[in-house]
Amino acid sequence: MTKKTPAVKETALEKLDVFFEGKQSKVLWSGMFLTFILGLLLFEPKISLGGDDSMYINRGYNFITKSQFPTFQGPLYPMVLGLIIYAVGMKLMVLKFFSLFCLLVAQWFTFKLFRDHLSPFTLFFLILLLSTSAALLYYGSATYNETFYLCIQSIFLYYFTKSFVGSGLPDTGLKKMLPGLLISALLLLTLAITKNIGLVAVLAAALYFLLIKNWKYALMLLGSFVVLMLIFNVLKSTFWDIKDIQISNQLNTLMNKNAYKPQDGTEDLAGYVTRLVKNSEVYLGYHFRNIFGLASNEAITGNAVVALFIYIIFIAGFITFFKRSRFWLFIGLFTAVSFGVTFVILQITWIQERLIIVFAPLLLAYLLHVLHHYFSHSLRRYANILVVFFGILLAANLFRTVTRIPEQARASSKYMSGDHYYGFTVDWINYLKMTKWTSDHLPKESFVACRKPGMAFIYSGGKDFFGIWNVPTTDPEALYKRLKDAGVTHVIMANLRTNPDDPNSRVINTVQRYLGAIHNLYPEKLTLVHQIGDEWPAYLYKLD
Repeated sequence: MTKKTPAVKETALEKLDVFFEGKQSKVLWSGMFLTFILGLLLFEPKISLGGDDSMYINRGYNFITKSQFPTFQGPLYPMVLGLIIYAVGMKLMVLKFFSLFCLLVAQWFTFKLFRDHLSPFTLFFLILLLSTSAALLYYGSATYNETFYLCIQSIFLYYFTKSFVGSGLPDTGLKKMLPGLLISALLLLTLAITKNIGLVAVLAAALYFLLIKNWKYALMLLGSFVVLMLIFNVLKSTFWDIKDIQISNQLNTLMNKNAYKPQDGTEDLAGYVTRLVKNSEVYLGYHFRNIFGLASNEAITGNAVVALFIYIIFIAGFITFFKRSRFWLFIGLFTAVSFGVTFVILQITWIQERLIIVFAPLLLAYLLHVLHHYFSHSLRRYANILVVFFGILLAANLFRTVTRIPEQARASSKYMSGDHYYGFTVDWINYLKMTKWTSDHLPKESFVACRKPGMAFIYSGGKDFFGIWNVPTTDPEALYKRLKDAGVTHVIMANLRTNPDDPNSRVINTVQRYLGAIHNLYPEKLTLVHQIGDEWPAYLYKLD
């Protein structure tokens, strides 16, 4: 009598895959619903202290009302905001809701991108994590360009993988695929003119074609992109007389050893290697965990062990799927190039979560797929451990998100009742009130300089300000001439703290140093006009 082979016991991971089989549509709509509801509950009505979000609105307003082409950062997002302003007026809440709309579109295409390439449970888990991430939801009510970029990126990835990531690609005629290459190049252009880092998508797509030994497609895609970029720059030069290439505005800053001290010189090879290591420790070891609720918000500290662990899982997956799956080859390549270039070019002092958040969903999906693969095969006996880990990750993510709801609901309520300064500390309130005072009391032809011109633009009701970002020289005569040549008539000097929640943190003294140098040479040129606040006051000076 032959012995019966004992039945292999089904793991919890396999049971969950069976349970979610055929429920993908429900997963999508549940995720979209969660994103929308939590996006409303966590809605942030005020502008951030960073300033970039308000500058996008400022540039969009100037684009649509004064035909000023948006420069310095990617122009496409401010141009889109300008069109919204043209349609509905300067309504901050409408502009913020546009971000939530972009987040929902990004989630839709992210689901479609991974639907046929993740196991049912892994897909469910991915969408649930993305829907409940407080970090991602924050950008759903911020006017940074992250959700807009996420939206375009997800559309590009879905379209590109549907069109070119398939086993029959090498035998497909170039003529037949030319329209797809042109559409892909157009989507790549929109990424590149939204954020400079969007250029890495072009590199990743071309590298993919080269890896599958289809150099003709690589050349056609690159050629199409270059032609479209040239057309864009010709139009920009013709209609707005803008001669600079977009990335040149920021390239010098990125290449400097110190972004704020160009006199220190440009970075060397050892410096770029240091950036790669240090940024990996902070962005992977802290920020990536924090985006999904596994790190403390109190202190940003790099974690080399976590970063190394992520690298090991990622590289193991890349080796495993290099020849098995063109889809995961492309997603892995796109993710690796995006993070790699980001870590090399970013200054170590720029430790902002938003600099990687547009790539975080891709890295998360890749890591989840790799883990699911290994715990379904070589590590199958330990599959229950992975399920427990997924549960811990989900619980931490939900806890982080839910605990933020009461304060955000209070902030939204205060804003709706007319308290537009709620949530700001007294130093920022005095500053913002001063910007409004200049709009209400100074002649229309006045031009005011300040440290945060974007925020001043929003809270003054749409008045343009001149930004004093740094003290470019120690020559007081040159500093004075710079302001006068720009037409500046007044200057706001506030006591803004680097950490508003810490009364002992240092004051951002850029304007103080600027005016101090002028005052030492021309004391008669500065006259105090108005003061708001006794604690951390804001001052307005007339510049004669």
